[in-house]
Amino acid sequence: MTHTAGPSFVAPASATEACLAAITAAELIVGTDHDFVVNLYLALLDRWPDEAGYEHFMERVRDKPEERPGAIHYMAQSPEALSRGRHMPMPDPLVPGDPQRALAAQMDLRSSFLFARMNELKDRPKSEAADPAIAPLVRELRAEMAALRREMREELAAIAGRLTQPPAAEAAVPAAAAREEWADLLSLAEARMEMRLRALERRLP
Repeated sequence: MTHTAGPSFVAPASATEACLAAITAAELIVGTDHDFVVNLYLALLDRWPDEAGYEHFMERVRDKPEERPGAIHYMAQSPEALSRGRHMPMPDPLVPGDPQRALAAQMDLRSSFLFARMNELKDRPKSEAADPAIAPLVRELRAEMAALRREMREELAAIAGRLTQPPAAEAAVPAAAAREEWADLLSLAEARMEMRLRALERRLP
């Protein structure tokens, strides 16, 4: 899938505070290069990446996962992050967290940002809301996002259930194969989440 930078809009400073407190650096570095850059901006700057920033960080981390800790540190020291009082503890060494927990934390970060953006649109003064269709659109998008969050949590729980079930003795699966299946299941869940999140993001005015 080809990814491009999303719209350059800024949410209120408190939009993702709760999710920032919940997501860790170890969870942030899990996933695709695209997801890492988007989530890095949301976690530390509380906004979607602008095109130049997106390309800069993608160039830095593309196919180089070892560069992700440095990118987090670099972003955290930026004037914009410092002005927002953002801080993300960085253990040394920084190793990727549990994939399932990381995907859930990233889902909460992304969807909470979109919820905040929807609330911002809904609460605009009437003089600024030129499009009378904004209110119904926001209601529709909020319902879709709530459904997506619920479905993703159910899917993650189902994946966890499959992986923790003890296999029958005659059908024992080697640990490496189980890990590979886990990665495949999480990748499918992440791909579905990504497509639907991007579809919702594109519909925001």
